[in-house]
Amino acid sequence: MDGDAKEHVLRFLQRCVTYADESIQRKKDRGENEDIIAQWETYREFTAYAASEVQRGDLNDWFGATENTSNLDLSEDVHRLDPASFDHRERSAWLGAVVTPRPLHLVSTISKDGIRNIAPMSSISVVSNSPPLIGMSLSKDRKGRSRDTLLNLIETERATLSVLPPHMDIVRWIEASARPLPSNQSEWMEHAAITSEGWPDAPAASLVALQTTLVARHPLPEDAIAEWVVLRVDGILSPTLNRELIEKESVLTMLTDNEVSDARAPDTWRHKMEKSD
Repeated sequence: MDGDAKEHVLRFLQRCVTYADESIQRKKDRGENEDIIAQWETYREFTAYAASEVQRGDLNDWFGATENTSNLDLSEDVHRLDPASFDHRERSAWLGAVVTPRPLHLVSTISKDGIRNIAPMSSISVVSNSPPLIGMSLSKDRKGRSRDTLLNLIETERATLSVLPPHMDIVRWIEASARPLPSNQSEWMEHAAITSEGWPDAPAASLVALQTTLVARHPLPEDAIAEWVVLRVDGILSPTLNRELIEKESVLTMLTDNEVSDARAPDTWRHKMEKSD
């Protein structure tokens, strides 16, 4: 296979997608005609899909591909790395490279005083199907203060976990929501949301959302400054009863080193999110 040709085509398509994202945002900021913006969005989605086909190998026959060309495996020389010798950034990058991709969830909670909080989380996993249980790690900030998400869960025991589409306007909203605010202020700002009485809100742009109740808390061992919470799934907010439609949707995914992307085509575009203090 002409690997160089495939790589050149893929990089070109990726740059086209990036240019389209930036151009669409500029046009939105200038308030340009919605029909023109829609044409750019169509071009962006078509190009991103073409890039995903190249990346997945669906078009390998175009490049004379007949087999997997990866040269990484454990059949020959093996290096053993000690995670304890890494600093936090390097350790996070290695773990992220191995345990990836991870869907990025937006976790919504409400304090006992009715203050709504949203926070992006990627350390989430299914720990049981029967009963349906979700596990989530909640770390403290640099000052040792627990997240508002955990404090709200302790107070009200309710949280909604939303899965979001891989759109740049969603990414920018998440970046804004991740910035630290006093606990008596809400990150919801003026963003539209769907509401369910007695439950935290889920953003209207969500593909699907899980309504959960806190059922257990466990401090993580050793020097981890975090707490593991177990949430029971009590409800699923879905726009369809067809599960296969949900499975086919692309979702916003966390990659290594705080980067987000499209779960189905992580190399079509990537965005490094700003880290909050």
